Parts: sequence; C-alpha cells; structure tokens
Amino acid sequence: MTTFKSKIKNQLFRFIPPREVLMKLLSIFGLSGLDDNRNFTRQDMIKLNTLEEMYKLKTTLEEYYLPCKARTYLNDITYKNIITILRQVVRLYGHSVISREKYIKGDKFIIYQIISAEERDYKPINHVVTETNKNCVLTFE
Repeated sequence: MTTFKSKIKNQLFRFIPPREVLMKLLSIFGLSGLDDNRNFTRQDMIKLNTLEEMYKLKTTLEEYYLPCKARTYLNDITYKNIITILRQVVRLYGHSVISREKYIKGDKFIIYQIISAEERDYKPINHVVTETNKNCVLTFE
C-alpha cells in the first residue's frame, strides 16, 4: 500500500484516500472504475460478499477517516454503512452514488449507480440552446 497523504482535508477525512484505495473500494462492489455505469443492488452485494470484503479494507480506510468519523462509519459495518462509505469516497473524486427504488414481482429493490457530478446536475429542457434558436430584436412603437 502506498503512503500517499494529501494535504487536503475535509469534514470526514484526515487525508484524501488515494486512487488505489478508491479502486479497491469499487472492486468490492464489482465495479471496474468510476466510469463503470452498471447498476447494483443489495442482493448483488450479498453475492459478492461485499460486507466481508469491506471488513478487510477497514484498516486501510481508518488511516484516512477522522477518528470520530471512523468510529461512526467503520465500527459496525452494515450494508447501509457500506453505501454511505462509497458515497463519501466517490464524492471526493467528483462523482456521486444515485439510488432509485424498483419493484420486481412485489419485492422492493434499491438500485445504485455511480455517476459523475456533471450528469447529476439538473438541466431543464427549456434551457437547452439549439442551433435553430436565433437572436432577434423586438421594437415596440
């Protein structure tokens, strides 16, 4: 493991986790990188043994989290906490985890996906400028 320590600090981390830690975290979820736009659910995390793999990564993450935040998020790791940790780390790299509910045969699933910050921004349809829009001057008499 590299001992890269960024001087940038925020409210959750002493040091920003390096990209290698991010890639390890993403691999736990079966994702190949930040640009991997596949969806995953809790059932996928269970199949991939994500909870057990996260316990293996716990000591690495503790190096970067502030002690009080490490106690909150890393002491009692659950599937809910794992998603929270993923959200926090990918946010540092300009991405976010979105979630949506889906019902399949009466069962509720929460589907997660990593998207970039640009995709996350709300872009209303009426503000899209097309080539057919032209400037004109109106005069009132």
